[in-house]
Amino acid sequence: MKITTTAIIAALSVAGLATPTVAADYQDIRHQVEVPHGERQVTAVYQPKTMVSYRQVGNMTPNRPSTARCMWKAEISVERHLQAPAGQGSHVVRTLVPTKLIEGSTNGRCAQGKEQVSSALARRTDEVRSHVLAVAAEDRNALMAELSIAQGNPAG
Repeated sequence: MKITTTAIIAALSVAGLATPTVAADYQDIRHQVEVPHGERQVTAVYQPKTMVSYRQVGNMTPNRPSTARCMWKAEISVERHLQAPAGQGSHVVRTLVPTKLIEGSTNGRCAQGKEQVSSALARRTDEVRSHVLAVAAEDRNALMAELSIAQGNPAG
């Protein structure tokens, strides 16, 4: 019984450490495009959205050197926000592919290393900005097709 209880507690604690969290980084990265849609202009805004997951490996035992490491993975997707002029339509959000993956590790426990992860992601801002611009460029044809269908002209 003791082994089963210990195994369940260990499994639950590991599952809790692997939970993804939303990072607030890259709020200043924004790419905006004006697109014609019938008689009016629609604004397409592309912004990164970051989900970071953490996984604790190793352990910290008394009277022994620590082997604890925090393995982290940041998945950066791009969200497209379509905005019609005020009072002339709705706001539509779509998450685009591909996503960008940034991985790393820090010494110690994940709870203590989240600030280091934020710093590591902040150093990669130019890389994320390039990813947003590339995804926005790839999305141009799909965006025009979606707007044509919304206007009732599927041929473009």
